[in-house]
Amino acid sequence: MSTKLHLKHSQQLVINPVVHSFLEFLPLSRLEFTQKIRNEVDSNPWLETDIGDSENSSNSDEHEFNDITERLERADESYLNNYEDERFLKHNDDRLDKNRVIELFASSQVSLTDHLMEQARAEFSERELELAKNVIYNLNGDGYLDVEITTIAESLSSTPEEIDSIRQKIMTFDPQGVAARNLEDCLLSQLQKDDDFDSMSILIRNHIEDLAKLKYQDIQKAMSIDSERLNLLIGKLKRLNPKPAARFETGSIDYADVDLLLVKEDNNYVVHYIDEGMPKLVLSSHYDAMIEDNSDKDTKSYLKDKYRNAKLFIEGIDLRKQMVVKIAQLLVDKQKDFLDFGEKWKKPLIMREIADELSLSESTISRAVSSKYMATDMGIILLKNFFAHGIKGDYGFTHSVSTIVDKIKRIIEEEPRKKPFSDQYIAEQLKNLGIHISRRTIRNYRDELNIPSSSKRKEQYLLSGMK
Repeated sequence: MSTKLHLKHSQQLVINPVVHSFLEFLPLSRLEFTQKIRNEVDSNPWLETDIGDSENSSNSDEHEFNDITERLERADESYLNNYEDERFLKHNDDRLDKNRVIELFASSQVSLTDHLMEQARAEFSERELELAKNVIYNLNGDGYLDVEITTIAESLSSTPEEIDSIRQKIMTFDPQGVAARNLEDCLLSQLQKDDDFDSMSILIRNHIEDLAKLKYQDIQKAMSIDSERLNLLIGKLKRLNPKPAARFETGSIDYADVDLLLVKEDNNYVVHYIDEGMPKLVLSSHYDAMIEDNSDKDTKSYLKDKYRNAKLFIEGIDLRKQMVVKIAQLLVDKQKDFLDFGEKWKKPLIMREIADELSLSESTISRAVSSKYMATDMGIILLKNFFAHGIKGDYGFTHSVSTIVDKIKRIIEEEPRKKPFSDQYIAEQLKNLGIHISRRTIRNYRDELNIPSSSKRKEQYLLSGMK
């Protein structure tokens, strides 16, 4: 038997430990991040908390690397001996590969978005995955989709039926019931394989309010069941989860959760990172002599390893700060009118636009805005709320949903009381303004405003004596 040598060229992703730390830190809320820093200080003898001025406590290497992209692609050979290149990707500088690395190395603190996207990649085709992103990224804090399906469809040149098909598939993911449109659908989706689905469906759809009011006898009579049977159904109902995203969210907002402060300087908004309350880390000099003088190889190796980890940790902290501020500032610049004049001036903006402008992936943007709050004159704003879907119109404009809803509301407020406008008429009026949406979309937006149909409005006008 002869021995042959075969050379095989292959590309391999090698992630810089600085980037790995940064990716681990990025999705954490402020409270989670603070706790992680304290835990690291307790476990690494090289790290000390500096109680002095935050500006003086900064790492001496801070001035070396001001550009985030350069820092992400840097591996300092002085303490990263295992990384031969000065980039965290070997053999390939392609920006798309860098984004792929960021997607692959998610934080151990998994967000709902990450959890769902991981499942979506295994279930959907490339086109379906793009549609699924726009459902998943628009879920609210409880895990519900409160953006109109027609809005998502029109912004992606898709159909409501296609988007809803994707949404219903996502509802079967873990946690089950996520992406539901309302409480009923959320609960029923968790009962698809239950033997009592029909009875539970009737209970949920028709008698939720009766249950809240303890009208058990009325429910028994309406459903023709006895108390034992009702108790069995109620027991099953209690085991369902009305808020599928609960285990992924941090809960109520406290000032301690706020990472950023928005200050208006002249006519511009400037984002400031809130350092107050965050531990300031410096490298201890106590162990320098021990490394030089200690003859014990194990002790010396341990101290060197901890020293390297400490530098990586401090570098990762600073990268997180710089990235969050950079993304927040770009969001603020894009939505200046919203900050100046209110919700109806919010421009259509999706994560892909921010990702493209910063040469990052959408998943990175999603992680960066997750659980990040900014204090403003308008109150505390979740960074995710700076994004808004829009509908393309004539003359090169894209109209935000909030603007369209406001126009619908104004048209109805000015309608003649004797002959209220139909949804079709309202759609034609918007078409004259260059906004093309269907009658069904008008109805959905009208329902969001709790405005009844034209026939019901006519009855109300007559009953109230309005002319």
